[in-house]
Amino acid sequence: MSYADGKYWAGRSDLLYYQYFRMIIRCVGKDAGSMIDIGSGNAPYLEWFDWIGKRVSVDIRTPYRSATVEGIKGDIHKLTFPEKFDICTCMQVMEHVPEAGPFAQRLLELGKLLVVSVPYKWPKGKTNGHVHDPVDLEKLTAWFGRKPNYSQIVKEPFSDSKGRRLFAIYDPADPEKTFGSSYFSQRRPLADA
Repeated sequence: MSYADGKYWAGRSDLLYYQYFRMIIRCVGKDAGSMIDIGSGNAPYLEWFDWIGKRVSVDIRTPYRSATVEGIKGDIHKLTFPEKFDICTCMQVMEHVPEAGPFAQRLLELGKLLVVSVPYKWPKGKTNGHVHDPVDLEKLTAWFGRKPNYSQIVKEPFSDSKGRRLFAIYDPADPEKTFGSSYFSQRRPLADA
């Protein structure tokens, strides 16, 4: 399944972890003015965050593009941006990156807040393109050189050993910051609600 033909997104768009992602951004990014997503793979989920004026998709093969989302094809280690984005996101990408530590450090440089997800403890050798399975909180902590400010494991219903994902939120400027119930109670309402 390729990213370019749209089948990848069509087969995944209703997964529970995307709904968690949407909720997390509504909670921690409710006042964001800019957002960059690394490794979008032509998936249109950046459209969900229409209150964020500047949205950028970066991918080494097929960045998502639309009238409201800027798509940039390139390597984040070679790209420069004039300023930090309010939010940087990276969904299900790090497990594919051979040098995950330098990649993690670059992600921390791109955003004032970082939200990542990785497959949680997927079996080694069972998923094409994954070079780091199994991934857990300890491995993520090693890549980033610190624990996340917040983490959550999400499990898809009726799934096997490849149905769990780990979300982590990092505040690069404040490793001690906590994300609690006030973020949920003050979340941005759904646009179509």
